[in-house]
Amino acid sequence: MNLSIHLLNASESEKACRELTDSLPEYFGIQEANERYAKGVRKLSTFGAKFNGIYVGLISCEIPFPNNANIYWMAVRKEYHGQGIGQAILKYAEAYCSKKQCASITVETLSPTEKDPNYIKTYAFYKQNGFEPLFELNTYGPDFKMVYLYKKLEKMGDE
Repeated sequence: MNLSIHLLNASESEKACRELTDSLPEYFGIQEANERYAKGVRKLSTFGAKFNGIYVGLISCEIPFPNNANIYWMAVRKEYHGQGIGQAILKYAEAYCSKKQCASITVETLSPTEKDPNYIKTYAFYKQNGFEPLFELNTYGPDFKMVYLYKKLEKMGDE
């Protein structure tokens, strides 16, 4: 697969986020949240994976504290799941964050205790890529138990 990954500008980030969100209604079913994410990726470091002229994956990271990066939003088009695209954009983002002197990266996703089959896959993806759960919380109210995951990053120097 001839996949290219690069940093997107604000408008590219929003457009790709909206397109990916629309392609995954089983993951992104809350319109208010989708709108917040589409606007939010404009302000962050967002990397897109492009294949055959379309964005098939996206990851957006923030650095809320000098030592830690956080995955704000991530998705891969459903028809491209299981082909290594998620892992490729995650590694790309991790290298970027490490170069920015981040020692760790975190992400929040729906807890597997919620038994949502789609988000069980998401949780498994992060676990397979070295993330460990820290704690669960009800960030968005009592209806959604979330899990916060952590991964230590390898040190990289500025290049």
